[in-house]
This record gives sequence, structure tokens and C-alpha cells, in this order.
Amino acid sequence: GKTTAKEMLAAALSSRAPTFKSVGNQNSGVMIPLNVLRVRPWSRYAVIEVGVGRPGAMLRAARLLKPNVAVILRVARTHTKGFKNLEECAAEKAVLLEWLAPGGVAVLNGDDPRVAAMRVPAHARRWLFGSSDAFDVRISQAECRWPDRLRFRVSSGAETCVVQTRQLGRHWVSSLAAALAAARSLGVSLRDAAGPLSRVPPYPARMEPVALPGGAVVIRDDYNGAIDTLEAALRFLSEARATRRVLVISDVTDSGQNRRVRLDSLAAAVAPWLDLLVLIGADHRYECRRLARSGMAPERIVGCQDLHEAVAYLRAQLKAGDLALVKGRVSHHLARILFALTGTIACWKVPCPKTMLCDGCWELGFRPQGEFEIASLGRRA
Repeated sequence: GKTTAKEMLAAALSSRAPTFKSVGNQNSGVMIPLNVLRVRPWSRYAVIEVGVGRPGAMLRAARLLKPNVAVILRVARTHTKGFKNLEECAAEKAVLLEWLAPGGVAVLNGDDPRVAAMRVPAHARRWLFGSSDAFDVRISQAECRWPDRLRFRVSSGAETCVVQTRQLGRHWVSSLAAALAAARSLGVSLRDAAGPLSRVPPYPARMEPVALPGGAVVIRDDYNGAIDTLEAALRFLSEARATRRVLVISDVTDSGQNRRVRLDSLAAAVAPWLDLLVLIGADHRYECRRLARSGMAPERIVGCQDLHEAVAYLRAQLKAGDLALVKGRVSHHLARILFALTGTIACWKVPCPKTMLCDGCWELGFRPQGEFEIASLGRRA
């Protein structure tokens, strides 16, 4: 949730003074100093996103930034190949707090025990956000059921307001709470910060709704393939109001299990409520049989060899009122399904070594057929 929190915090601060934010999701390596160099003298605030995928990465970023405010969202099952366990990941993230500027603020997720336990230097202050009444910024009554968007109540001291957002899924509430808490620590009132947050659209490929010409809606969540993001997206899909709830999936990362066990877990999670599962992979015939043995009705499982087959099937099957979640590893580039459903593309490369979104790739060769709208962004092609 770092990129979404960055977008939200930048929106809240920019309503008060000129604000710079990291470009896209550039949050590691040479991209961090590059974004620092982009900050202009007339900016009052700079919101820099920092990601760490291996031990030692945070120290280099923290030495450069020496932030006035450090926001840590959570310790989740991402980058599990770079860290031995979640405790090692938490220790790496906590390095940022050691480099807080004198009088700085550590904005921490009180609902995550590993984050809440991080030591804050004596020269800095601690701000906690989360669900407890004891926290500095408190979140309650979070609601999100498609087609409605995320809505919640936030309180800080005697101030309380209701925040209506454009985000999909209750799991985003901690990212928004972090942005509100950081803005509040800088003197922005909750009400002044909440207004801009209500206008920020979902970030591309992170629970981003796309309206297809036939009336179906696809939820793009194809950038981060970590198992934690799948579980959050499935909670949203299970609660959605739709004619049919459809899951299109290739695979996930950071689960610590082999693919067979992952499929068993997936079947157990979605069998009670999912209307249609479209599984993409070379071994789809065997894997579909395994899903059926694990509890899914066979008539609700469709296997596709590759993206070509998946597009052909979805083009014929998706109807008005359907809600489809597209989920997979970033290296699988499942966004090509969306583009092929709304036009033609030139690239079907498998495998593709790029870790960027297909949207900005020079090889995609997308040609729209007619007019379609990306619902969350309101942009047309």
C-alpha cells in the first residue's frame, strides 16, 4: 500500500502548499536519489516512497533522506525471497526511524504488532494510527461493497469526519489512515486532508476498475502478485454485489508454498461463493481437476493454456453486470487481457522479463476498437 499512501498524502499536503511526490512507483535503488533531485526549491513538502527488497537497502535510502516524517504501513508477505522471515523484514524497515531528523515524527501502524513495536529515537515523536481508541488517529466503520467505494470514519483528538473515497476494498483503509495521520502530524486538519483524498482515483493496476464495452467491469490488480494482496482482493470480490463474480488468475508470489498447495488453498477460499474461476497456465487441465477435488464445482472452473485462450473465452462470456478480478504475477502481464478485450495488441511475449506495467510498454502496440472508459480514472482511449 505504499504507492497509494504516497498518492493520498501528496494530495492532502498539496491542498495546503506546493508538494512534490515520487514519480509512479519509483521506490528503490537509484530511483530514490533521482526523485530527490526532482524536488524543486518552491516545494514545501516532498513525499518520497521507499521500498526495500533485501537487507541493507533501507540504510542507503535513510541516510540520503533523513526525513522529517517517516511512515511505516505494515510488514507483509512481500519480498520473501530477500528476507529470511517477517522479523528480518521489520528490522530492515525500522532502520528508517533511526535517521529521522531531530523533532521528526514516526507515523506507525498500531494494528500491525511488528510495526507498533519499532523503537522510535528519543529525538522524535511517535504517532500511531489504526482501530484502537488509544491511537492518535483512529479509524472505524470502514465499509466497501461493490459498486460502492471505500468509506470510513476517522478521528483525531476531538475532531471526527467521514471520508468517502474512490478506492475498492477495505484493506486500503490503513494506507489512507497513514496519509491522514502524516498530514495531521504536519498540522493539516482531518477535514482539510479528507477532502482531497476523496478525489484520488485507484492507482493503475491496484484494484482499478475498468468498464468494458459490453457492460462488465474488470478489476485490475495485476501489478503486485503477493499472496497478501490476493487475500485482500478476494475479500472484496466475495462481498461484491454483481450478477456473477469472476476470478481470472495465473499465480501468486510470496506464499511459501508449492503451486499444488496454493491451488488447494485457493479452492478452499473461493468455493463457497465464486461463480466462475478462469485459471491460466500450461498445466491447466491437471490443475483444474485438482481444484475440483479441492471443493470447487467443475462447471465453475475453466482452464486456459495462455492469454490468447483467456481473452477468447472472456470475450464470449463476460456480460453486463459481471464483475471480474484479474490477478497474477507482474511478470505474467495479465493487463494484456484487458487491452485485448478493448482492442488489439501486438505483444503476446511469454515469458516477458520486464517488471513494468504493460500500459507504458513500447512493445504493447495497443489499438483501441471504438471507445472505452477506464472507470476509475475517467480517461478515454
